[in-house]
Amino acid sequence: MNLIQRMEPTERAEAVAVVASVFMAVGMISVAVLSGSMSVLAEGIDTCVDIVTSVAVMIGLKLSQRQSKDFPYGLYKIENIVTVAIAALIMYSAYEIAKESIDNLVNGEDTITNPWVAMATMAVVAVVTGLLAWNKGRVGKRENSPSLLADARHSWTDAIASAGVVVGLGLNTIGVPYVDSLMALAIAAILAWSGVQVLLNAFKVLLDASIEQDVIDTATATAEADPRVRRVVRVDGRNSGSYRFLHLTLVPVSPDLGEAESCAQAVRESVKSAVQNVESVQVELAPDDSDRTVIAVLLEADGTTISADFNRADSYALLTFDPARSRAAPDSSVLLSSGVAAEPGRAIDLAVAIARHGTDGVLCAADIPAGAPRYVLEANSIALLHRPDLRALSDAESDVSSLREECVAAARGRHSVPGIG
Repeated sequence: MNLIQRMEPTERAEAVAVVASVFMAVGMISVAVLSGSMSVLAEGIDTCVDIVTSVAVMIGLKLSQRQSKDFPYGLYKIENIVTVAIAALIMYSAYEIAKESIDNLVNGEDTITNPWVAMATMAVVAVVTGLLAWNKGRVGKRENSPSLLADARHSWTDAIASAGVVVGLGLNTIGVPYVDSLMALAIAAILAWSGVQVLLNAFKVLLDASIEQDVIDTATATAEADPRVRRVVRVDGRNSGSYRFLHLTLVPVSPDLGEAESCAQAVRESVKSAVQNVESVQVELAPDDSDRTVIAVLLEADGTTISADFNRADSYALLTFDPARSRAAPDSSVLLSSGVAAEPGRAIDLAVAIARHGTDGVLCAADIPAGAPRYVLEANSIALLHRPDLRALSDAESDVSSLREECVAAARGRHSVPGIG
């Protein structure tokens, strides 16, 4: 009794299944020998496979919780390797049952003695197997155990197949020929299909397929519920055995590193509480680029004077306004390709180059005339800033806050809905 109490819920479910399966296997094989029923024998063989499966699952569950020097991150995926072995056993038993059934059909052997004993036995087996399947599924979902869920699925197919055998034996009793062998073939087909599904599910985890969408949605909602989180950028993760490993990228409200780390720790704990069987939650803090504004300043040949003519600008600098900082952070000036300033097509190349930086606005001392370059800038939603009062790059750096406001106002104007009047 103490041994059972010390077991994990998944281990207890498998232990109960093993004990019940031993009695059912002995009963079905004994009845199959007495009656000559191929379908009862098929179910008996399948139950023997279940016993081996349950023992393998229990071993897998135990080993998956261990860590070692060679495997410091644990042996979580061993559960899924066990699941692959389960699938192989299921498909092999399906092959053997199909082979014997086809031989009986070809040779015309379909005589059953003591059919009522066989029917009563299989009716009991169907009920007991259904109860075991329900218990495995309930515990497997609660504990998020892939191997136990796989075994539960197989047990449900066993219960349905056992009920089908009862029907087949009844039809055989009233004189319908070959029903027993055909029912055995049906059992083999069900087993094969179940084996393929179990195998595919196991390989998805072994190959690190993406975590379930509902888990991602729950983790996202949990992180967004924290008032210190400005935005959740991304949530991904993977399954490994019964456990989940999640990775969240989020933007904290506060730029202070200490407060941001405190927020990250709170999110880790909240997500672990909200999502079952989470072994690890990694939280990556990211800057909020959505609040940054990048302005391209067109420059003359001296690299400091703001150009009054877009078509003749020699170079440009990128000013990045970050609300978390008090000043703009100018990048290195980007020199254009050498050549005559008024070379045909050069202004278009300049507009394309500016757009590729993800620029929010372009500053010129004079208005940018209509034409292809202006069309390129407007098509990329880049604000055209005309500020003749700003003469040098240093002036633009000092007044970058107002330049940013002009970019924001221009963006709002593009997205506003015209009134109907």
